[in-house]
Amino acid sequence: MNIDISAAALATIISTLVSTIVAMIINKHNSLKRLDDQLENILKISIEYPYLESEKFTKTWILNKDSDKEEYLRYDCYCTMVFNYLERLCRHYKFDTKKIEYQPLNIRAWVRLHKDYWNHPSDEFENIEGYPKEFKNIIREYLS
Repeated sequence: MNIDISAAALATIISTLVSTIVAMIINKHNSLKRLDDQLENILKISIEYPYLESEKFTKTWILNKDSDKEEYLRYDCYCTMVFNYLERLCRHYKFDTKKIEYQPLNIRAWVRLHKDYWNHPSDEFENIEGYPKEFKNIIREYLS
């Protein structure tokens, strides 16, 4: 009788362990899929509105950040999407810059292109209060 209980307990433990590992793998895959989907959406926007990724345009942000012009309102939303994506990417890789930079995306260049938005957001406290310290440290490092 003890052997039957021990075998059943062992089978339950192994089954639980396997289920947990499979769930973790699926969650990681789903997390990466969501990140890929988000990046694809951002890239589609940049193709539709190429000025959003134009250095000539991004350099005009500081002087126009309070403008009601549609292009600057769009740029404000676009940059929020970009930095939210980057924060999720960093969080996914537990803020490990080696893993983050291994992605097939030049994150440093992207951050630097939108540095004026980061340093001068339309909402004064957006980047101070809106992101975790680890992410802000990575951005600060990329901009230095």
